[in-house]
Amino acid sequence: MRYSRKPGWRPHDTAWVTWVALLPILLLVVSIPAALLEDNRGTMIGDVLVTWNLFGIFGLVVTVPVAMVALFGAAALKQQFRFGRWLASLGSAAAAIAFATLAYGIVAEMASPDEWRDPNSWAPVLSPSAAFLVLVPYFAITVANTYVIGRLWKRRA
Repeated sequence: MRYSRKPGWRPHDTAWVTWVALLPILLLVVSIPAALLEDNRGTMIGDVLVTWNLFGIFGLVVTVPVAMVALFGAAALKQQFRFGRWLASLGSAAAAIAFATLAYGIVAEMASPDEWRDPNSWAPVLSPSAAFLVLVPYFAITVANTYVIGRLWKRRA
C-alpha cells in the first residue's frame, strides 16, 4: 500500500523515532564488548572506546529518560498523532541538545591547554584524530534527532 502526502501518521515515522531514540544505547552496547576485546592497550582506538564507554555509562542518567519520552511519543503516533509528535519531538530535541553539548565539550577540552585538565580525570587525553572519532557517533545522533524532528513537523497533523 502506497501512502500519500495526506496529513498525519506514516508507518516509517514510528520506526525512525524508535531507532533514533535507541542509538545512544546501541552505541554503548556495541562499545562495551569492543573495549573488552581491545583491552585498552594504549592505542587510539582504545582511548576512543574508553571515552564512549565513560560517556555512555554516565550518560545513561540523561539518555534513558530522553529515550523513554521519545519512545512513548513513537508509541502514541498512530493513535494520537499530535500528542505523539509532541512527545517524540520533545525527546528528540532533548537528545539533540544533550549530544550537541557533549560534542562541544569534547572539542572545548581538546582545544584547551593541558594545564586546565583535571589530573584525576578518568577519561584519556585525546589526540585530535581520536577526538574526531569520538565525535562522529554523537554528531550522527544529533543530526538523526534533528532529522526526526523535521520529518515529524514537515506535514500538518
